[in-house]
Amino acid sequence: MAWINPMDFVANVVLTAAQLNTHLRDNLLYLKEKMGKGVAVELTLDAAGLVTVTQAYHKIDTLADADTGNLVTIAGVSEGDIIVLRAENDARTVVLKTTGNLVLGGDISLDDTSKHVALICSAGHLHLLFTARDVTFTANAFQYPNPTVEWGPHSLGAHLPVAQTGTVVYLPLNFLKIGDVIISYNLTGDMIRTGASTLTCQLVRVDLGPIGTTNITNGAITPLAVDGEFDETANPDDETVTTDKMYYLLITGTTDAADEIYVMGAEVLVRRLV
Repeated sequence: MAWINPMDFVANVVLTAAQLNTHLRDNLLYLKEKMGKGVAVELTLDAAGLVTVTQAYHKIDTLADADTGNLVTIAGVSEGDIIVLRAENDARTVVLKTTGNLVLGGDISLDDTSKHVALICSAGHLHLLFTARDVTFTANAFQYPNPTVEWGPHSLGAHLPVAQTGTVVYLPLNFLKIGDVIISYNLTGDMIRTGASTLTCQLVRVDLGPIGTTNITNGAITPLAVDGEFDETANPDDETVTTDKMYYLLITGTTDAADEIYVMGAEVLVRRLV
């Protein structure tokens, strides 16, 4: 059943049964189906990983009650349709794959009847329906390469003592999830500076295959050479987190004979799909 654009009614018009059925009854039935009213109807995967939907809310089961099954293609949808899917049974896992007409950003496993996936049809494909919100995370779990003489732990954060040259401390961004977009970060702390002390910070990505590091474009703060508290911002080119990629802030400091640096941590703004 497809949606029919309702006719324009004029005063005192006489409607036939066919017109009422087409423009009122059928459209109401269409809306009822597409809005997912009522219980979820069960669909079973076929050997090719296909199901044909008949309404907006379905529970999906594996072929012959196998432990797992791949959902590759969804038929029976039209442009703009929204459907919601869940697993039929906790003991059987349905894996939504990206190899057919599903656009998901990665495979999704429905292994619990409380898990649901919402999809919208666009240009013949089913896209994962999501929203995004900006979230600010704080990071202060530093990693110290040589804490006895260089950067070391302190109640105020990471502390760099006097007379150090180009020494580094790492600040891992362990809160990131695949799909996150790194928007910006603020590095906060205090420089006790009477000489020529400096502080820099760079957002770094660790890649696998082959393993190596990449400095993110526009991911560095303006080098600091001032006395007093600082709260410096960097706005990297919207960096999207994907598989086999990790991130940290590389903080490098130099202190004169009477200078010290304290870094409290960083506030990192991330756009997260939810």
